[in-house]
Amino acid sequence: MTATSETPDRPRLGVQVAPWAPAADILAATERLAKAFDVVWVPDQMLARNHWVLLSAIAAAGHIGVASGISVPLSRNPVDLASAMATLAEIVPAERPLLMGVGAGGSLVSGLFDKRGVTDLLAESVRLIRALWSGAAVPVGDYPEVTRRLGWRTDGTIRLTYPLARPIPVLVAVGGPRTLAMTEELADGLLCTSTYPPLSYPALRAGGGAALSDIMAMAARRERAGRPVRLVYGLNVCVGRDRAGARAFARRQAALSVGNPALWGTLAEAGADVDAESVNAVRSALRRGGVVEAVRYVSDALLDGLIVAGDAEDCAVRLADAARLARRAGFTEFYLGAPVGPDLTEAADLLVEVVAGAVASELD
Repeated sequence: MTATSETPDRPRLGVQVAPWAPAADILAATERLAKAFDVVWVPDQMLARNHWVLLSAIAAAGHIGVASGISVPLSRNPVDLASAMATLAEIVPAERPLLMGVGAGGSLVSGLFDKRGVTDLLAESVRLIRALWSGAAVPVGDYPEVTRRLGWRTDGTIRLTYPLARPIPVLVAVGGPRTLAMTEELADGLLCTSTYPPLSYPALRAGGGAALSDIMAMAARRERAGRPVRLVYGLNVCVGRDRAGARAFARRQAALSVGNPALWGTLAEAGADVDAESVNAVRSALRRGGVVEAVRYVSDALLDGLIVAGDAEDCAVRLADAARLARRAGFTEFYLGAPVGPDLTEAADLLVEVVAGAVASELD
């Protein structure tokens, strides 16, 4: 199977590779993934390998498109984000996708930064990045939240010293009502994921709830206004030949999702599959000793409510069903999300050989 997309910036199917494995393994895996996928999303996880370096290396290899999935303006300078993406625009081959995902960040960011006013900061950062890409001289005083957070002089002016080589779509990670309103106003698309409880596999299987209705209503308004919004759905997966090993490895991602304070009010929306006792135990363990301890308290029910984990055949069946449900709900672009698998090279081969075809068959 060879990956194709109708246009370079609209990948049909992508895969997210977290920066946990050695860089050489990630680069080797992305070369394999290019046989069945259009784009690789690499998330910004501050204490892991640098996602800009990885994205640059993947882009330079030329096998597959790249996307920041996601970058976090709360923990980064938005000028650096604008410059990094604009530089990638000069590296990524013209026929490959290049996308920028931004968001408020998860539990690690929450543990290190004050997230008050984060939606305003995110909106200002998107505006500032786009202003820099336009080539204009940008008064930093027009961005008070960014200026306050970074300690900039309010009378300063900034401008990129080189032009943007190609348009870069900006997609915002799903969040609450204010994030959705900001997406409607400013963004090219919305990034959703099965680890977001209101849009989890069980929630879609149950027909979706208020969050899904709000997203589709927003998309309908943008369509009527002649500004269609892209709806991207990530199906989080962990696959391996050893089913038990894949499920054990997936528990880390599940624990991080449960530990994100932004999701605490939404976990019940994943339906009856959510194990409340496990949720409380994971949160307590995160407070006491961090992720390593917390994974011990992720039950099978909680894991299956957020991530499709197991061997390739099992994952292919469940992911195909999830893709069908997500497409029926109104999503139009898809990626297979982290953690992918305990052995990244093996997981890449299984995704290409078994899983991608099953998912793609539901997208035709």
